[in-house]
Amino acid sequence: MLERLIIRELALVERAEIAFGPGLNVLTGETGAGKTLVIDAMNLVVGERATAESIRHGGAAAVAEAEFRFAGEGAERIGRLLSEMHGQHEHQSLLRPQAGLLTLDRLGELEEPRRRYAEARAGWREAEAELEQVRAALAGFAERHDYLLHATRELAEAKLMAGEEERLSGDAARLAHADRLRELTGQALERLSEGEGAALSALSDATHALEQAAALDPALDPHLAPLRETGIAAAEVARALAGYADRLEADPAALESVEARRDLIARLTRKYRRGVAELIAWVPEIAAEIAAGEDAEGTLAAAEERVASARRACLAAGESLGRKRRAAAAAWGPKLTRELAPLGLGRARLEFVVSGAADDERARPLGLDDVELRFAPNPGEPSRPLQRIASGGELSRVMLALKVALDALDRVDLLIFDEVDSGIGGAVAQAVGERLRRLARHRQIVCVTHLPMIAALAQRHFRVTKTVSGGRTSVRVEPVEGEARVAELARMLAGDRVTETTRRQARELLEGAPSGSATR
Repeated sequence: MLERLIIRELALVERAEIAFGPGLNVLTGETGAGKTLVIDAMNLVVGERATAESIRHGGAAAVAEAEFRFAGEGAERIGRLLSEMHGQHEHQSLLRPQAGLLTLDRLGELEEPRRRYAEARAGWREAEAELEQVRAALAGFAERHDYLLHATRELAEAKLMAGEEERLSGDAARLAHADRLRELTGQALERLSEGEGAALSALSDATHALEQAAALDPALDPHLAPLRETGIAAAEVARALAGYADRLEADPAALESVEARRDLIARLTRKYRRGVAELIAWVPEIAAEIAAGEDAEGTLAAAEERVASARRACLAAGESLGRKRRAAAAAWGPKLTRELAPLGLGRARLEFVVSGAADDERARPLGLDDVELRFAPNPGEPSRPLQRIASGGELSRVMLALKVALDALDRVDLLIFDEVDSGIGGAVAQAVGERLRRLARHRQIVCVTHLPMIAALAQRHFRVTKTVSGGRTSVRVEPVEGEARVAELARMLAGDRVTETTRRQARELLEGAPSGSATR
């Protein structure tokens, strides 16, 4: 929901802050007072491009800021998805590309069939990309064939193993320093177990003495276990060192073999620009590429069949979507036409025209179809594209009819209407107001209106006025409540000749508004 709109230095607005509320919000004022400047500010908020002429004379910059409050899953909408402008032509969502198609799909609840078509189309495009890759690979296969066979032989002969480099590095270090390792392990054994005053002998004597002492004083018992464990650990180290020394011997031939293996691995990793693990994984990939290349005809045929199958699936999904669109068009055209009658367009006709065929060039992102929303304002005339012949007021009322039809399906929480009451009055104005009020039960509506019977239905009413002070013209936007609202409605009823009679009529409009619709 739009909670607040702040405007600074925009055209004739020096500063305005408007606190909107839920339901129906109306903007009223005399002709030329500047009501459209509020709509212009909202357009800027949702992405409309601004020009330097928009800046108030003498101002540094024009600013339009809006505060929105979201609930639940609605928190990710932005820009044009936040609101829809229904007024002057450049703000009409009905004038956007594919508007007829998207509107028909929403009315017919066809978003899911359209999603399935889009997935099928994406699968077709993916299969085509894979076919191009296969063709490119097969085109270069003759040049790669000998290279791949040679790589296969080399890697088969090398019999590489995961982790081999680390193991060979350790073997090389041990064989290269065998003499020094034998000397150092011998010194360790001498001090542990073989020389005079060896550590194991000393630990054994110490353990025996402490055992005797503990027999006399049990307080020494806790120290026996650590001492015994030290002796056991030292004995295990001595045995391990003795075994290591027995196996250790200088072996130039073994060292040469290890270094040769390391050189082979280094050469292969440099040559093929892959590590050992990557070379191991490459082996089955090479085999698959050779098999595919040697059976080029079969490989190409399989890729082409995948494309053909994906194409058939896409076109079938598109044809199914097209049938659903034609059925929806047949159902909704008459419904919308009937909805136009109370809005002062009783002799007009709306219809969706769906055209298309299942061919490759028509497989576009939204389907195989072209969908036009066509409008015939008068009987006996052929319908034409709505955006070419409808006036601003007619477009707004057509959109109002659509929004009423889409009430339960529409996901837009904020609707902004301008010119929706252009050139109407009486029963038509009452019908427009009723539909605005109906929409306002589930979403927020901001409406610029000239009609008091519509303004009286609003939960919040704002008056736009133009004043001159100090030789400068300014536009102000103020909420009106109580007697101020009565006065504004009376002005809308009678112009400058406000009388007690028109004030009474204004109060009757407010009192006759549905419960909860109007602030008193």
